[in-house]
Amino acid sequence: KQWYQRRVAITAGLVGSDDKGNEYYENNDYFLGRNRWVQFKEPNWLMMKSDASDIPAEWHAWMHNMTDHTPVTHPPAERKFHMEHRANMTPIFHERYTPSTTTKPKVESWNPAQPNKIE
Repeated sequence: KQWYQRRVAITAGLVGSDDKGNEYYENNDYFLGRNRWVQFKEPNWLMMKSDASDIPAEWHAWMHNMTDHTPVTHPPAERKFHMEHRANMTPIFHERYTPSTTTKPKVESWNPAQPNKIE
């Protein structure tokens, strides 16, 4: 039995796990869309929920019923452009992506401390 998020004991079969230790379950007695779920190894207790970006891309297709084949039974083809999976880093200030530009802004803001330049 798997202790589900709503504190209900349900029976489900362990289908596999990823390299981060997340476990994936399936019970086809439930309707489509509720028959597959993940139990995160390290849930985010700070926000009292786990982030969907913690699921690697190879498990994403199985979780969303795009395929019935798990990465355990049918591993994805290795491609040289594939990168190691990394969760969304937006909530972590020093790790998040901050865009920057090297072009001059088109509009300059007005600063009342500077004298007006008449050209």
